[in-house]
Amino acid sequence: MDFDVLLKKIGGFGRYQKIRLCLICLVGTICAFHSMNMVFVGAKPEFECTLSSEKYSDKLLSNVSLEKWIALLRTEDECSLRNIHQASDFIKNGSLVFESNATDLFGIKTAPCTKWEYSTEIYGPTITSDFNLVCSQAWLRSTSKTLYFFGRLLGALIFGQLSDIFGRKPMFFTGLLSLLLAGCVAGAAPSMAVFIPFYILQGAAQTGLFLVAYIMCTELVETRFRLLAGHMITSFYAVGYVLLSLLAYYIRHWRYIEVVITVPVILFAVYWCILPESVRWLLTQNRLDEAKSIIKRVAKTNKMEVTEAMLEQLTADNEIKPEVTDDRKYTLIDLFRPLPMFFLSANVWFNWFVNSFVYYGLSLGVGSIGGSPYINFSIAGAVEIPGNILCVLFLNRLGRRLPLMAAMTASGIACVISGFIPSDMMTAKVAFALIGKFCISISYGIIYLMSAEVFPTVVRNAGMGVSSVCARVGGMLAPQVLELDQIWAPLPMLILGSFTVVAGLVALLLPETTGRPMPQTIEEALSNRSRSIKMDKKIEIEKINCEKE
Repeated sequence: MDFDVLLKKIGGFGRYQKIRLCLICLVGTICAFHSMNMVFVGAKPEFECTLSSEKYSDKLLSNVSLEKWIALLRTEDECSLRNIHQASDFIKNGSLVFESNATDLFGIKTAPCTKWEYSTEIYGPTITSDFNLVCSQAWLRSTSKTLYFFGRLLGALIFGQLSDIFGRKPMFFTGLLSLLLAGCVAGAAPSMAVFIPFYILQGAAQTGLFLVAYIMCTELVETRFRLLAGHMITSFYAVGYVLLSLLAYYIRHWRYIEVVITVPVILFAVYWCILPESVRWLLTQNRLDEAKSIIKRVAKTNKMEVTEAMLEQLTADNEIKPEVTDDRKYTLIDLFRPLPMFFLSANVWFNWFVNSFVYYGLSLGVGSIGGSPYINFSIAGAVEIPGNILCVLFLNRLGRRLPLMAAMTASGIACVISGFIPSDMMTAKVAFALIGKFCISISYGIIYLMSAEVFPTVVRNAGMGVSSVCARVGGMLAPQVLELDQIWAPLPMLILGSFTVVAGLVALLLPETTGRPMPQTIEEALSNRSRSIKMDKKIEIEKINCEKE
């Protein structure tokens, strides 16, 4: 008996699955906190160069207030000050007074600033103000963001591969523990030398944890509820974005933000006794006794009946599959062979790259349009929730492939239109950018779900891991592309829109996965490419009828 058929008999979305699905989705909110916290933790407040009174003698500063000296010595360059000793000599010989104009200050040398004053009007203390990541040290701020995405890349690769080898549950708790350690140490870091390594680990843990959690959600439920399960956790992720802006607004201090979004991870320790290992993964590993035990527990909680005969038939059918019974471990290499599997994987990975590329490009672009960054960030996150709701309502009816193409194409067109709208029509410009963000949020959710349905169980997390790596590369490139507006204002949005339209058209080559059982083996994943939905439903009905007989 196929596992999806058995799962339907014992409750494919019963009380057992609903409780555990909600618990896993809460982890998605925590992952969102750590995914975009650099928006506030690494924010760059307004700053001005100032004097360090400890460096100068009392005689220089005794007769005139420090504020007057600063006003006299400041230049248009926020990273330098005029030489206070030379200015003092000019004042003493009468060639300079404090109410001087720019021409009177000509000839006074400048020197790099060593102390800055930071505005607290919008942001509280950030790593920028605490570690003086401005002027000559400004590269550390941008580098920390790049390295954070590099950490996310590592997390996607490592957690994806190890989850297929050691199981979903061990890697789920490894991600939680790593996130707790990284967040606490990063929040207490005395310098960037300590902050950056643990921020890299934080990125790896966040991405790896969400990747495993998403897989656990989709593998937990019956085929027709995968859509709901996938978009439930992404909706909680969007809620986390909105909550992060509220927390950042009221807390302000970056160290306290890190603590508040990290410490609740401890509460998830109780999940060890609640969350099961994935039955699908256990079956691929021939750990049949453990799989049977969980199936019995599911049936009991859902108040359904499962007989020994049903379990024996399930395990008997599982044992005849050569890919499951051999002893070899499946790795990333299996995603590249045979050639049709490589084309399938490459298509999925390209779509992930583009979705992330455009998603972060629009998120960063919309967030810098002016006004309150907290409100802008909230809107950018909140717009994803209705997108997820629309997916849940219509994807099972319309399929995955065509809505994916339509959403990406619409996002691309909206981006191009936004790019060519003049800056004096800011409302329209922002509106089309938000339309693009709304549509790319829909397509991102679809490709996330579709990937879990396309890749077979034996390499599913590895495939999702590489997908997440491609997404991280897209995220790293997005800020650089936004800088191209210095060459030509519409260029960034034109690039984002063009990539999105191309990826949407390429997505038409992906197999339709709606209503189909999740493939267990590579052969099943490739055979699904040529099977119709009606044929899948017919086979499923025949299986159920055979069981009844």
